[in-house]
Amino acid sequence: MKMGNGDECLQRFGQLCRAFYESSLLLHTSSSSLSSIQEEKKMDRIPYDNEMKKKEADGKIVIETLNRISVICSIIVNVEHQHSISSLQESLSSLRHEHTLVVERHHDLLMECGLLDADRFMESSCSQNYGEEGCSLQKYFHVRDAMRRRAHKVSMLHRRNSFFELLSESSAIMTNPSESFQSRLTQRKNVQDTLSTIQNFVNKYQSNIGSHPFLAGLQRIVDLQLTPKSNHRRSSKDPSYVVRWKFHGSVLTEACRSCCGQDNGNGDDELAYAREAIQVMFSFLIWVKDIDVEGGDLVVPVIENEIGLDMMSLSSCQNDNLQEEPILSFEIDKYISNANLRRILLVLPNPKCLDARATGSVAVLDTIRSDPKTTSDRNDINVVLRKNADGHQDEQWPWFGRWEYCTLL
Repeated sequence: MKMGNGDECLQRFGQLCRAFYESSLLLHTSSSSLSSIQEEKKMDRIPYDNEMKKKEADGKIVIETLNRISVICSIIVNVEHQHSISSLQESLSSLRHEHTLVVERHHDLLMECGLLDADRFMESSCSQNYGEEGCSLQKYFHVRDAMRRRAHKVSMLHRRNSFFELLSESSAIMTNPSESFQSRLTQRKNVQDTLSTIQNFVNKYQSNIGSHPFLAGLQRIVDLQLTPKSNHRRSSKDPSYVVRWKFHGSVLTEACRSCCGQDNGNGDDELAYAREAIQVMFSFLIWVKDIDVEGGDLVVPVIENEIGLDMMSLSSCQNDNLQEEPILSFEIDKYISNANLRRILLVLPNPKCLDARATGSVAVLDTIRSDPKTTSDRNDINVVLRKNADGHQDEQWPWFGRWEYCTLL
């Protein structure tokens, strides 16, 4: 069935709302952090991006216009029910003047969206051109709110997928056959690089409370790996004593915006925090990929509504996959010794200095049952025993090395 003018206006309004909300919520990456291939793809997208920026600006205009019309209608209703109306009349006059100025500047845009005439929204019945209920404010609000909900879900998936891209890239680098895992955390220089990476991250982000759950989690896994609970039957030097940290990926993706800004030197790169957090984790932890809920290429389920907009389905049965947050699992690198773990603990902040508890859960794995023939527990099958807990493979540090990362009082 062919859409009427009112439906066309609502569809155009919805498209602009969607462009505005999605552009406002998606994370942005600076050009300096892109690879050459990614930079070429970004250059190819410039015409498309310019068009989206225009739609974003237009979306802001029509949303502000709708809000202004809503206030105008509200004041008119109040004037009809009040005797003292001088102040209301002044506000109404001012808002009408603002609306007139906006109409003069953006006449064609507002005409496309059916927002030229504010008074028509007060009429009890709409003109035939717009169809029954076509000019209802509630119908515009419904479209606006649906596009905003959709944008929030799209941005969540965008952050999740961007994060897993970073995670996969880092994992590929760490599993490069040319690199020696053993020398990575047994040689003094490599350990010092790891300590510097962690120390720089702490100095940069500890002042932001959004980083505290992650920092507390790092401290917790190292501390538990070094100090088994009193009732535990294995010591920290036992190669079979393995600790695993599991947490939701959103603890990093949702902190990206709060930890982004000129104060941290990140500029407009809103993925800088997640990227640097991943760098910290891979500096002394290993990613246990087999038991994670992968982000993957998740698709936002949509349905076509009566006016042709791809509205986000709000039914729980169609959105179950959006509720499954990716779970990350990390263990201490098998070649790092307890001595070097203690050095890492020195550069991590004391939990008493953090305003949040450790994110996720840290648990000791039951490596005694790790034989696949004797266990059906998938988590246990993936356990790899530690190879250098006592430090017998470590390069010897100078006698003053133990004081190098201490805090002077």
